[in-house]
Amino acid sequence: MRSANALSSALGLTAFSGWLAARGGWLVAFGSLAAACGGVQPVPEGASTTVVSLRKIDCEACGAELVADLRERPGVYSAAFDRRRAEISVTASRSFDVAGTVKRLAADEGFEAVLGAGHGQYLGWATFPEGADARTIEDGGADIPDLGAQIVPGKVTVIDFVAAWCMPCRKLDAHMVTVLEARKDVAYRKLDIVDWDSPLARRYLKQVSKLPYVIVFDTSGARVEAIAGLALDELDAAIERGARR
Repeated sequence: MRSANALSSALGLTAFSGWLAARGGWLVAFGSLAAACGGVQPVPEGASTTVVSLRKIDCEACGAELVADLRERPGVYSAAFDRRRAEISVTASRSFDVAGTVKRLAADEGFEAVLGAGHGQYLGWATFPEGADARTIEDGGADIPDLGAQIVPGKVTVIDFVAAWCMPCRKLDAHMVTVLEARKDVAYRKLDIVDWDSPLARRYLKQVSKLPYVIVFDTSGARVEAIAGLALDELDAAIERGARR
């Protein structure tokens, strides 16, 4: 179990990282914040940096908590989590077993750690029932100049901007499974922004502060409501209004 201080540190850094990521340079600012708080030790000559990829994680807090734990350990000089790549980068003394430590911490939380960069992987999204009108339109953050082509005539269309590292996004996705199980008059279209600086996010989320970001269109294609953050009751109400128009 992590100490209360480690968890508190993780939660604080996770919240702050979202603000920083919206403006780019998350990793640099993360390191600056840690140094300002006095948590990063001077790096002596002979220290080495190791990258460990995390697999089967479902949110950025998974990595942030591990980083908070690592930074408390003697021999660790800095640690940062790249949420886009699902990787932890640790600078430590050569006597500190980075890979072994991260693997043990990851196993305690129910996910995997693999030595080296390029192997990070988030869990997949919810599985929809056969015949459900649900599609992922974009999963790489590429620009989509016109959302109009995604609106389904005769149905309430839910356009959902998400990211793999966003736990509230996963909760909304699971909720939409139950919606589409119960209704045939709803179409669900998901767009993964990857991160706040992607072309897709820059076009549609300049004034949005949190994910998921959902836009609901009625059966005629008119916009009903836009909702930032996880608000399932509001979403259900907007879908119902869209169906009655």
